Formats: sequence, C-alpha cells, structure tokens
Amino acid sequence: MKRILIIVLFIAVYGIAFSQQSGNTVSGGRLSLSSVTRGYAPMNINAEGSGIFPVLLLLSPFNPMLVVENEKAYFALTKEAALAFPFISLGPKKSTIGKVGFEYSYVFRSERNDHLRAFIDFCYPLEAGDFAAVLINAGGGYFTDTKKAGLFPQVSMGILAPFSSGFALDLYIKARETFMLKKEEANIFDLSLGVGMVFYPW
Repeated sequence: MKRILIIVLFIAVYGIAFSQQSGNTVSGGRLSLSSVTRGYAPMNINAEGSGIFPVLLLLSPFNPMLVVENEKAYFALTKEAALAFPFISLGPKKSTIGKVGFEYSYVFRSERNDHLRAFIDFCYPLEAGDFAAVLINAGGGYFTDTKKAGLFPQVSMGILAPFSSGFALDLYIKARETFMLKKEEANIFDLSLGVGMVFYPW
C-alpha cells in the first residue's frame, strides 16, 4: 500500500507541475467535456490513414510494465483499449469523463504469464491545449490470470490526444495494487507506461 501512496503523490505533483507549466503556452483554459473529443483539431491525416491507424496501433508493440509479486520483480508487456463516455459536468468549462476498458499483459516468467483485467476509470482534467488534454485518472477493476483472481485500485496520469473522429491516443503512466480474493495468495503491484487506445462514439 505504501508503494501506491508514493506513486499517487508522484503523479499528483508531476501533473500539477505540468499543468502549471503548460498553462502559459496552451490555449483554451480548462478542459470541457466536448473539447476532449470534437472540440480539438485531430492530427493532420487523410481519411484513408485515419481508418487504418487503429488497426496499426493494435498491431504495434506492447507497452513495458514492471510486475512485483512475492517480493520478486518481473518484466511484462501490456496493451489496453478503453471506451470513453460523459460522466459529470463540473460547469461550462470543466467536466469529467469515464473510461471502461480491457487490458492484456504478458509476464515474462515460467508460469501464469497471462494477466487479464477489466477496469473503469474516472478522469479529471488538469489542463487542455489545442491538440491534447492532461488528465488525472482513478479507478479500479477485476483481475485474473486464470488461476488467481482479485480486485485492484489504480491511478494514472495521461495525455489524451484525439487522432481522428471517435479515436484518441492516451499517453500514460499507471500504478496499481491488486488484492487477491484469497488471503493466502500474494498481492500484485505493477507500474506501467506507454500508449493506450481510447474510443469515443458519442
């Protein structure tokens, strides 16, 4: 639990510092719900490229992850995809969004290599620009490796960058602690960073 608290503090401090620094250079002020998606100008790509890009990203290399279990550290690769939806309006220029997602991780060790997770996150905006938004995310979900099962809280900081209509990239750093449903089984801590996929059909 101490590891989670340290990572939460690090992400919070880094996020505040980043938003203060970017506040002098980006336009648009605080983030609104619509500006997370259609309010931002997507990157300049043609229609054919935008259609094939999600497929290319699915085939791209997985993101690096550090997994700690039974006081042993393992290297892993992970990939996630999420669906974003409106959550709570905090006023005309501030809103939160929610994300429901799925994550697959491969752990490099002799057994129980496959980690599967389903999660929900609530995302609070720190700052927004013309092409991206900085978000602090907190949530949790369900974990299984087909032999063990558990529940986890997670925190992350991400830069959400809409790429085309209905699709965005999420550059993130994430930490979580997975608590096993059986007390005799060891909990799992993991730290990851990389690029996730976010879809927003609304």
